[in-house]
Amino acid sequence: MTEKPITVFQHLHLRGKTATAMRSGILAQVGGSWRHDAEREEDLKQHLGDDDVIVLVRSAFDDVDESALVLWQEPDGYKVSNIVPRNVGELCIDKYNAILRDFVAQVAEPASRAGGFGVELTSPNQTLEDWLDAEPAAALRRFSRLANKSTGAAHPMDRERWCAFLIAAHRASKRLDSDQLARWLVEVEAWSAGRAQDLAIDYEFALGLLEQYDQSHT
Repeated sequence: MTEKPITVFQHLHLRGKTATAMRSGILAQVGGSWRHDAEREEDLKQHLGDDDVIVLVRSAFDDVDESALVLWQEPDGYKVSNIVPRNVGELCIDKYNAILRDFVAQVAEPASRAGGFGVELTSPNQTLEDWLDAEPAAALRRFSRLANKSTGAAHPMDRERWCAFLIAAHRASKRLDSDQLARWLVEVEAWSAGRAQDLAIDYEFALGLLEQYDQSHT
């Protein structure tokens, strides 16, 4: 059975050139619906030390509020660290991704073609395999599909399968966070929000405990 994907916030990295060259290339493409907010940029730089930051503003479009996009310097380029709307508290996933994709189309990709650096945009749709290795992903599905969803991991057999997932997740190279776990349980596996949150809290506590145990025995 094919699982439906979960819509997530996309991430954007620009890689392959020095910060100075990339900054110049990016700002050269800014215009039209995008503008450079030098004043806000200078405010941020006062708290950054040697790292660079670029602040660009996208004017409102459709039902998306005017928003500031922040590019933060990395060792090999820049990443979009945040997109902040002007008039609302926060952006929903779809609106955040719409602004990010608009930035890629209007600014990042033209700058990359001119400057020879890479544009890496993650998918807006992800599955459990994007967050977990094969063994813990299989263990989580086994627990979820055999568990009594009204009692969570309370039944001894359900608890045994839940613990098998926790141990596999602790040993794995990839690890989903508690919010991702709760969303997967609700949106894909049809758990109630309350039970999913209880399991997510238990997951976070258990992995922290296992890490402390490992550290105390090294």
